[in-house]
Amino acid sequence: MSEQLLIRLGSRAEQSISWLVWTPLSQEVIASGTLSSAAELPELAERLGPRPVLALVPAADLVLKEVILPTKPSRQILQALPYMLEDDVTEDIEQLWLAYAALKKEPASPEQAEHYVQQVALCKRQQLDSWLSWLADAGFQPRQLLPDALLLPVDQGPAAIELDGSWLLRQAEWQATSIEQDWWSDYLQLAALPELISFSPWPDDIQQPHTLAEPELPLLLLAKQSQSQSFNVLQGEYAPKRQSNRLWQQWRVAAVLSGVCLILYLGLTAVEGWRYGQQARLLQQEAISTYQAAFPGESVVNLRALVQRKLQQAGGGDQQQHFLSLLQALQNNLATVQEVQLDNLRYEARRNELRFQARAESFQSFDRLKAQLEQAGYQVDQGALSNDGNKVQGTVSMRSQP
Repeated sequence: MSEQLLIRLGSRAEQSISWLVWTPLSQEVIASGTLSSAAELPELAERLGPRPVLALVPAADLVLKEVILPTKPSRQILQALPYMLEDDVTEDIEQLWLAYAALKKEPASPEQAEHYVQQVALCKRQQLDSWLSWLADAGFQPRQLLPDALLLPVDQGPAAIELDGSWLLRQAEWQATSIEQDWWSDYLQLAALPELISFSPWPDDIQQPHTLAEPELPLLLLAKQSQSQSFNVLQGEYAPKRQSNRLWQQWRVAAVLSGVCLILYLGLTAVEGWRYGQQARLLQQEAISTYQAAFPGESVVNLRALVQRKLQQAGGGDQQQHFLSLLQALQNNLATVQEVQLDNLRYEARRNELRFQARAESFQSFDRLKAQLEQAGYQVDQGALSNDGNKVQGTVSMRSQP
């Protein structure tokens, strides 16, 4: 599905939630709106149906850190990394979820030797569990969860935008937060930021060097930036379940039924092949009986070779090929009209005509055989048909079309 759903959650369930449906290819907004609380998420899921979900959460609820490591981190170093941050956080480290972002190699400088910088994000497990439970209870399964301010562009310097009563601020690649509107002025005075780019109208009462960018729908701006953001808070035990597993659950019954149908089809094909094989053997036996009736006392090992020899002895070169062609066509069509059985056949070289007497279950069987031979390109003359007990018998002649 080309459409995607972006949901921006609040820190608490009773806070408002913004959402946006858009198409990444055309960057077109399909629908957007605001929910009064997380309790309305099930109604939103019912309205929108299944779509890939990107969840945004307040950047103030996460701590973004860069940890300097002397060497490229091994598994043991990564396992010990949370405890290296204990002095930088006020919460018990066991109560925090740590998600790993980019690992960068920094060259040596006069102040520091060559080293690595590991970007990490820390969040309270209880808060993360709450966000995911709100979405799961509504039927949403987010493929990615990000701090909202991390999606602001910073290629031209610090950037800010107002959303749902808060200001989102991104100062650098791995430095972002969100500030409630009442504290925005105080925060700017303490931060002493250089000139920043604002994607929202700037408050007249706040003195801060700024440049106004082209106004844009906040969630759409964040949605566009999400396409270049590979970081995901949902890692490890919180990693999204694979989409293919859910699709398999939906299509498992159809797959089983398809398998059963395939087995039945192969079984029926095998039975049909065996039935046609039986019919071919019966026709072969009838042909041998007809030959022995015409040439008593001769043993039959290779019927085709014997017939060719008789034709050669009779001097029929072209007639031989013509006879074999008629005989092959008759045999092929008798294989499909199985209720018709040959009593005898005769080839008249002067007229290039194959004439045979046959018996069948009904008059319709003769009609079907005649129609098939005519459809194959032969001229067919059907003599009078008569009942013989519970059978119908008659004479049929066939020749190539003039």
